[in-house]
Amino acid sequence: MGKIVRHGHTATHTMPFAIDFGRLRKAVSGFPIISCDIFDTAVMRRLARPEDALLATGARALSHGPTSCRPEAFMEHRLEAERSARQAALAEGHDEVRIADIYARIQACGLTHDGKKLAQLEFAVEQSICQPIKSVRQLLTECGSDQRVIFLSDTMLPGTWLTTLLADCGYGDSCVVFSSADVRKSKHTGRLFDHVVEALGCSPAHIIHVGDNPVTDIARAAEHGLRTLHLPWRSAPPEEDRVAKADWPVRLVHSHRRSRAEQTLGDAPPAPVLYRYLSMLLVGFSLFTLAEARRRNIHRIYFLSRDGYLPLAIAKRLIGHTGENLELNYIYASRQSIVVPAMIDDVPKLADDIFHSMLGRPLNTAFEFIGIGAEDASPLIRDAGLDPGASSGGSSGAEAIRKLFLKHRDVIIDGLEKRRATTLAYLDQSGFLKPGPRLIVDVGWRGSTQTALAKLTGLPPADIAGSYLGLLPQALRPGLEPHTASGYLFSFGHPRPIMNKVLEGYALFELFLSAPHGSTLYYALKDGCAHPVLATEEEPGATKRGEAFAAIEAGCLREFEAMHAILDGSWPDSINPESALFDFEGLLTHPTVQEVAMINAIPFIAGINSSRNTVAASRVPLSEFLLNLNHAIKRLENSPWRSGSVRVSTPWPIPSMSFQDFRYRISRLRHLLGRN
Repeated sequence: MGKIVRHGHTATHTMPFAIDFGRLRKAVSGFPIISCDIFDTAVMRRLARPEDALLATGARALSHGPTSCRPEAFMEHRLEAERSARQAALAEGHDEVRIADIYARIQACGLTHDGKKLAQLEFAVEQSICQPIKSVRQLLTECGSDQRVIFLSDTMLPGTWLTTLLADCGYGDSCVVFSSADVRKSKHTGRLFDHVVEALGCSPAHIIHVGDNPVTDIARAAEHGLRTLHLPWRSAPPEEDRVAKADWPVRLVHSHRRSRAEQTLGDAPPAPVLYRYLSMLLVGFSLFTLAEARRRNIHRIYFLSRDGYLPLAIAKRLIGHTGENLELNYIYASRQSIVVPAMIDDVPKLADDIFHSMLGRPLNTAFEFIGIGAEDASPLIRDAGLDPGASSGGSSGAEAIRKLFLKHRDVIIDGLEKRRATTLAYLDQSGFLKPGPRLIVDVGWRGSTQTALAKLTGLPPADIAGSYLGLLPQALRPGLEPHTASGYLFSFGHPRPIMNKVLEGYALFELFLSAPHGSTLYYALKDGCAHPVLATEEEPGATKRGEAFAAIEAGCLREFEAMHAILDGSWPDSINPESALFDFEGLLTHPTVQEVAMINAIPFIAGINSSRNTVAASRVPLSEFLLNLNHAIKRLENSPWRSGSVRVSTPWPIPSMSFQDFRYRISRLRHLLGRN
């Protein structure tokens, strides 16, 4: 804990975040009057810079109608109006400009028809972003009866507004405030201190002024005879150029993260801050989904588990503010529970899909997807001339699965018929089969669940639309076309640059867009109702994934709620996909060693039955690069997190790089060595 040190009559506190209340109380004891600065001393903002609040003001103004400016343009106009109004005030001998003068200029320029309403919106934003510094509030609200507390501020806001702000922050309903905007004298020139002393009719030595600014709060106060107590704090990092180029909601959330109120999260363990990769992508995707429903005039939206769990949570909050007549549903569905029963007429294709999802498990687990366990499956496998304990991995495993499925095609079809019946029962009781159009929400890539739903239910493909995070080019087929499906980041492969970024680590979305429950395996009838049967994940992976997802969920919702309050629900209709992917892109394409280790500590890549989870990035041994380079590169290409596998497979000091970077450099090296 830092200590309060005194130099002459100035006391300086050396801790920027945690203030020792006992030492602080001792420092102000004996002074009849305690004068306190407001911003950054009594209250702190949840945004890094005061001008960032103008982005939120611009968003509210655009939503509520006083101006048609985009938030970014509003911020620039507002800052320019303040600059010119301040020059005029100085020319008239005033130290401070008033917010009413600023918005009068904005109205005179034709940027609004109601400057007063805009000014009120700016103050409403201030109310939403300010919170008390608790140790200072405790000090000032627990002062003795022989001490008087007043507040001083260099600000364009009137004292009545500041009194309201302090009351909101718990300082009481009758704070005495001296605002530079009211008296047109500032702490910066020192004239506000003279005004306060004269108004109070006391000696300057009877006042101790508490503040954060070493010039306006400490030097100027001391020059005018006041005692001082300096409570410095570390200023927020500046806005990076690349952040400034992003859409304004992304700029705003980064300002929130850099703010004094949030800086302590920098020392938090990895799991609690994982949400920062996903947060704005989640909001962008949810906004896109709601926009798709409006565009298609669809009122029933089905968020498919588990990918739709968090988008549903955000969408509910968004329409809770707008009051839109949209029916949001969460439906337990997965490729295994929906797509597999729909493949009843394509057993060879089913065999290939099962092979790719088994992750090398023994052949006797190959029939689990239709409810036949290893013990009951073993005789069937022996009947096909195969070893039940043999691995399903490699080309030999693929051939064994095909042989097994063709041999026992009737068993598989019978099992799929039963699964299909219970699936339809679940879809019927969930309301999915009600007439009319519906929109399903899924991460996507191939859109197989949407086409399988149409096939299983017999519904016209035009009655099922899909909103996806992304759709690959090969997703385009009859029944899944631009008029029935669209992707947020990329749609049927366009734009390709964003698609290539996502494919560097597509499996990461399985962790970030997850859910507290396991994957849906199938549906079972109980008491006349169909219930989803969920996978039970193996330990310790289940606990690790659960804890990681809980931290992601809590962080995303906490950050959304903070932004939602600052904006008063005035979100844009959309966020540019490039901006929404801003935080996620580096993790997908150029992860650091630390990031790979953090993600690899969570087994979440699921195989058949989603019971056994593996890590996202597997290391390819150096010997394999030396002995069989083509095979090593193929392994990296098929990795669920390509760039993560490149990162753990390449030794220091090779820098972090995407798989595309790595493959290009290898090809150049081979060309130079004449080994093409």
